[in-house]
Amino acid sequence: MSEQRPQKPAPAPFSPEDMARRRRRSVALALVLGGLVIFFFVVTLVKTGPAILNRPL
Repeated sequence: MSEQRPQKPAPAPFSPEDMARRRRRSVALALVLGGLVIFFFVVTLVKTGPAILNRPL
C-alpha cells in the first residue's frame, strides 16, 4: 500500500527581467488605485457641494 505520488518539478526561479516586469506592473496598479481614490474623493466633494463647509463642529 505504499503509493508514491509523482513529484512536481520545482518552479523555475524568477529572472531579474521577470522581477523588473513584476515591479513595473505593481507600480502601474498602485498608480491606478491611487488615481481611483483621488477620483472618488473629488467626485464626493463635487457632489456634496459647498455645503460640506457649513456644518456645526
